[in-house]
Amino acid sequence: MKHAGTLLKYAGLLLWAACFWMLFDASLDMPAQELREQALTSLQAVLLLLILAAAACCTAPLHFKLHTTDLGIFLLWGLMTAYRYGSTNPATWVRYDELLPAVLLYVAVRIFTATDRRAIPVLLTLLSLFGILEAWTGLRQIYGFTYSNHGLFRITGSLFNPGPYAGFITPILVCAAAFLVRTRQTAERLRKANTLKQRLRSLLPNRLIRMVIPRLMCWGAVLAILIVLPATMSRAAGVAAAVAGAVFVLKELGAGSRLRNLAAKYPLRFGITTAAAMLLVAGAAFGAYWIKRPSAEGRLLIWKIDSRIMLRHPVCGAGLGSFAGAFGEEQALYFSEKERSEAEKRVAGCPESGFNEFLQFGAETGIPGFLLLVLTVGSALYASIRQGNPFGYGLLAATLFACFSYPWSVLPLRLLFVMLLAAAVPNPPPSGSRQYSTLRYRIPILGILAAGIICWTGIRERTKNRIEARETWNSTRIWINSGRCDYLVEDGDKLYDRLRGDFRFLYDYGYALHKNGNFRKSNEILLQGAKMSSDPMFWNIMGKNFEALGDAERAEDSFMQAHWRIPDRIYPLYLLACHYRDCGRTEQAVAIARRIVTHRPKIESTQTRDLQNEMSRMIDSLTNTPQPENPK
Repeated sequence: MKHAGTLLKYAGLLLWAACFWMLFDASLDMPAQELREQALTSLQAVLLLLILAAAACCTAPLHFKLHTTDLGIFLLWGLMTAYRYGSTNPATWVRYDELLPAVLLYVAVRIFTATDRRAIPVLLTLLSLFGILEAWTGLRQIYGFTYSNHGLFRITGSLFNPGPYAGFITPILVCAAAFLVRTRQTAERLRKANTLKQRLRSLLPNRLIRMVIPRLMCWGAVLAILIVLPATMSRAAGVAAAVAGAVFVLKELGAGSRLRNLAAKYPLRFGITTAAAMLLVAGAAFGAYWIKRPSAEGRLLIWKIDSRIMLRHPVCGAGLGSFAGAFGEEQALYFSEKERSEAEKRVAGCPESGFNEFLQFGAETGIPGFLLLVLTVGSALYASIRQGNPFGYGLLAATLFACFSYPWSVLPLRLLFVMLLAAAVPNPPPSGSRQYSTLRYRIPILGILAAGIICWTGIRERTKNRIEARETWNSTRIWINSGRCDYLVEDGDKLYDRLRGDFRFLYDYGYALHKNGNFRKSNEILLQGAKMSSDPMFWNIMGKNFEALGDAERAEDSFMQAHWRIPDRIYPLYLLACHYRDCGRTEQAVAIARRIVTHRPKIESTQTRDLQNEMSRMIDSLTNTPQPENPK
C-alpha cells in the first residue's frame, strides 16, 4: 500500500511536469506577435493544471499560508473583472481574456508548490531545459544553420525578436545560477561520498528529482545561455542579469559584510576602489546608452507619456486595454501644447506598449492599480530573496526586464513571469505548519478553482472565435493589394463582431470602406481603431473621408491630430498642404509645403523624397517661384 501511494505521488508529479511542458512548448512557438492557434494549446494546459490543482487540494496536505502577494493577485483579479464588465470598449474585453489565464496559472502553481516539496526543483528543471533548448536554437541561428524569425536580426530563438528572446532566457539564467550556488554544499557532500551505499543513495528517485537532475539541467542552462545572451544585444536583459546577480552576491555570498570590513580596515583604498568601480559602471551605462542612443531617448519619451497618462487619469486610468489609444492622444497633446525639442520629435513613435509594464498598467488602471501591482510583486521579491529562493532572484531579473520592455504582451514571457511570481511566494515548512486538512480550509480554494474553470470555458471560446476570424481575415486582406476592397468590405461586415477589439482589423476594414466610397461608416470604424492604437494613419484616412464629405474643418483637425502624434512624419503635413490648396487657402498651403521641403525626416526613403519634390512643385505653381527638387 505504501509503494502504491508513492507511485501515485510520482505519477502526479509527472502529470504536473507534462502540463507545464505543454504550456511552454506551445507558447514558445511564436514566429510572429499575433494571436495564433498555439494559444489554445496553452489554454488547455492551464485547464489541466487547474484540474490537477483541484485534485491535489482534495488528496494532499496543504502547507500553505496566505501571503500579501496572494491578496494582491486576487485584488488585481477583481480590478480587472470590474473593468471587463464595466467597459464597453472591446479592447478591454480582449485584454481581460489575455490576462485572466495568467491569474489562473498563478493559482495552480501556488497549490502545486504548497502540496509537493519537489515542486520547486521540478519547475526549475523544466525551465532550465527550455533555456537549453532556446539557447541551442539561438546558437544554430548565429551560425546560419537555421533562420531567425525576423529579417533584421540574426538571433530570435523561437520568438519574433531578440528582445523578448533575451527576456525569456535571462530569468532562467539567474534562477539556475542561484540554485547552483545555493545547493553547492549539498552537491559537495554527494561528491565526497565514499561508500557504495552513500553513492547509491544519490540515485534514489527523490534525490534525483530534488538535487541531481536539477543541478545537471541548471549547469547546462547557465553555460548555454551565457554563450548566446550577449549576441542578443539586449541592454534590458543585461541590466536585469547584472543587478539580479549583484543582489545575489551581496545577499547569499556575504559580500556585503566583507565590504564593510574592508571599508573599516582600509578606508582610503576602499574609497578609491569604490570610486573607480562607480566610474566604470557609469562608463558602461553611458556606453550602453550611446550605442543605441535614439532607442534610449525613445524609451525616455515613452515613459514620460506613460506617466502623463497616469497623472491625467489618476483614479481609474485610461481603461484596461486602452493604453495605445491613450498614448497617441497624450503624445499629440504633448507636442501640440508647446514647442518641444527636435530630439524628442525625431524619436517619437506609435508604440503598442509602454516599454514599462508597471507604468503601462498604471496608465490603464490609475495610481491605485499601479500601487497594487508594485505591492504585489514587491512583497514576493522581498519574501523570496530574504529566504534565498532561487525563483526570487529570477523574479527580480524578470521584474527589471519588465521595467524596460513589454514582456507581458508576449505570451511565453507573461507565463514565465507568473510562474516565477507564484514559485517565489514562500510556504511554511511542513513541521509545525497549519495544514488545510478540513473542509473549512479546502472549500475556499476549491471554490476559487471552480470559478477559474468556469471563466476558462468562456475565455477559450472567445479566443477560438478570434483566432478563426483572424485567419479568415488574413486570407481575405491579400485582395487589398489588387484593389478589390469590395471583398474586404463583404468579409469585414461578417467578422466585425468577433474582431472589433483588433485595431489592425479595424484599420484594414475602415480603409476598405474608404476605398469603396462609404466614408461615414469608414470614419466610424476608424475612430474605434484610433481609440486602441497610437498609429496616425487612422487619422490620415479619417481626414480624407471628411474631405470627401465636404467637412473641411474636421478634415483639418484630423490631419493635425495625425501630425502631432508623430511630428517627424511628413505624410500628414502633405495631406494638410493639399487640403489647404484645394480649399483655396494658398498662403497656408505654401507655408506647410515649405516646412515639408526643408524638413529632414529621421528615415529618408524614396517615398519621402517624392512627397518633398511634389511639394516643391506645388510651391512653384502657387507662387510662380521655381524651387529646387530633392534628388532621388
